[in-house]
Amino acid sequence: MLSGLQDAVMVKIGEYQLAQGTQKLVTRDLGSCVGVAIRDPHIGVGGLLHVLLPNCTNHDLSEGPLRTRYADIGIEEMVDQLVIRGADRKRLEAKIAGAAHMIKLGNTPESQDISSRNLAAVRNKLAELKIPILVAEVGGAYPRTVIYEPASGAFQIHTSGREERML
Repeated sequence: MLSGLQDAVMVKIGEYQLAQGTQKLVTRDLGSCVGVAIRDPHIGVGGLLHVLLPNCTNHDLSEGPLRTRYADIGIEEMVDQLVIRGADRKRLEAKIAGAAHMIKLGNTPESQDISSRNLAAVRNKLAELKIPILVAEVGGAYPRTVIYEPASGAFQIHTSGREERML
């Protein structure tokens, strides 16, 4: 199912990676997490972030290697790095996937579980930065793997037992 990815850059949970051209970025096992792909289509530079948590409220964690696991800090940092690589903030566009309802905790309504909070934080940060979301495959109760190519904007979703989708 995921052949031909030996040269792809793997994006681990709570981190982002940047690429330009036909280099592919891959993140696996997006359950309640959200994969956020952002690119400047004019120069073909983009990034993929694997958001673990919605917002950083503890300023002690806003620095260091764990900061990008938060939607608010991770998206902003990835956008800043894209701009350093020549992206224009006004041309940025996003695609997102994940936010599956994988864990049911007692009486917590689905709208308040971690996946819903992650998704809301991602949408809010992208809106704040005026980055339109072109496509989103979110929700459900199954994990996703995302393969993203910044040059073309190709955004492939792989899920075990489901048909591959290209968004």
